[in-house]
Amino acid sequence: MSRATATALAVVRVPKGAPRPSDAEFRRALEEDLARLGLEPRHEIPDFCVAGPFAVSLDNQEFDEYVVWER
Repeated sequence: MSRATATALAVVRVPKGAPRPSDAEFRRALEEDLARLGLEPRHEIPDFCVAGPFAVSLDNQEFDEYVVWER
């Protein structure tokens, strides 16, 4: 049985209707997740996937959320 490789996963939230976060912002969110998990930082996260935007409402405020993960 092979051991799974840990990958970063992050949710990036922006105000409803705001521009999609940049690739650099998505990479930064993934790097922050790696740090929270206590995993080795990557020299570069070359490939990642993005899903969204997903509309969410929190405390009567509207946001768009994007889910980003390493590929």
